[in-house]
Amino acid sequence: MRLRTFISSAVVAAAVLLLPSKTTEAQAQFVASFGSAAPEGTPWADQLIGIKKRVEAESGGKVKMKLFLGSVLGGEVEMIRDVRRNSRLQGGGFSTGAIAVGAKIPLLELPELAYLFETMDQADCVLDTVLYKPADEALAAKDFKLHAWAENGWRHMGTKDKPVKTPADLAGMKMRSQESDVHVDMYSALGANPVTLPISEVLTGLNTGIVDGFDNSPLFTQAAGLYEPINYYTLTGHIYQPAAVIWSKRFWDTLPPDLQTMILGDPQAEADQGRQGVRALEKELLANFPAMGVKVVELTAAERQVFKAKTASVHTKYATDNPAEGATLKKVKAALAGPCK
Repeated sequence: MRLRTFISSAVVAAAVLLLPSKTTEAQAQFVASFGSAAPEGTPWADQLIGIKKRVEAESGGKVKMKLFLGSVLGGEVEMIRDVRRNSRLQGGGFSTGAIAVGAKIPLLELPELAYLFETMDQADCVLDTVLYKPADEALAAKDFKLHAWAENGWRHMGTKDKPVKTPADLAGMKMRSQESDVHVDMYSALGANPVTLPISEVLTGLNTGIVDGFDNSPLFTQAAGLYEPINYYTLTGHIYQPAAVIWSKRFWDTLPPDLQTMILGDPQAEADQGRQGVRALEKELLANFPAMGVKVVELTAAERQVFKAKTASVHTKYATDNPAEGATLKKVKAALAGPCK
C-alpha cells in the first residue's frame, strides 16, 4: 500500500513541479535552485514544495525557486558544496551529518552521536532551544543561512544476510556509512567495517556486494528502494537524524531585508510541520516491511543498552577531536538531564 502511495504521490509531485508557474524566470528578480536527496512524493519533498509555493506567492513574483529532488544533481555533500559556492544551487534540504561534512562544521555532527537521544521530544528540545542559534552562527561563518530544521528520523540497520541483534553480529560486516566522522566512528566502535558512500550509490552498493548493509530511516529506506536487496531491518534506533533547510549566504545577502524576512517566515512552525509529516508515517512504514520480504527485528531494552555502551567512546572522541563542540555537547547533556529530559 505504501509503495503505491509513494508512486502516486511522486506522480502528483512531479506534475506540480512541471505545471507552468505564475512566476516565470524572466519575471523574477531572484532565481534560486534548490537541491535535495529527498525522493519525490515524500514529506521532505512536500516541505520543499511548500516553501517554493509560499515564497513565490508571498514575494509577488520577485523570487522563483526551482527544485531538484532525488539526488539528480549528485550526492548530498556535492550539492552542499554547490550551495556554499552559490553555483548550481542556492539552497536545499539536507541531513545535518552531510552538511557537517560538506561545509566542514563539526557542530552539525553533534546531534547524530549514537544514542544521544532517547525520545523525539528530547531531540526537538535540544535542537530548538540549545542548538539552533549556535548552528545558525556556525553556518553563517561558512557562507550558509539556516532556514529551519527538518528531519530524517530514527536510523535503523538494514542487512542482507543476517539480523543485527548484538554488536558481535556486525563483526567484519561491510556497512555503508554516511560520510561523517561520527557515523564512521560508530561503526568502527561496533566492530563493523564502515564503507563511506554517497546516498545516491547505496542501492548499487548493496546490489553489487560493495556493502552488506546500511542504516537509515524507514521512510528513506522505502522511498529510495533500499529495502529491495535486504532481508532484515533491525530497530536499533541508534541515531536520531535531523535535517535542515539552508540557503547560500552569498545568494541570501543579495536579497533585500523584506524578502529575507518573508522567506524565513516562521522557522519553528516550518520545523514542526516537517517533523510531523515524517512522524505520521512511521508506524505504517514499519508495518509495510514484511509484505516487502523484509523481517523487522526488535531489540530488547537490554540488547539496546549493549549497543549504547559500545558507542559511548564515540562521544568522548568527538569531544576530544572538537574541543569547542565538546563544550556544546556538555550543554546538550546538561539540557537532557534537565529541561529537555
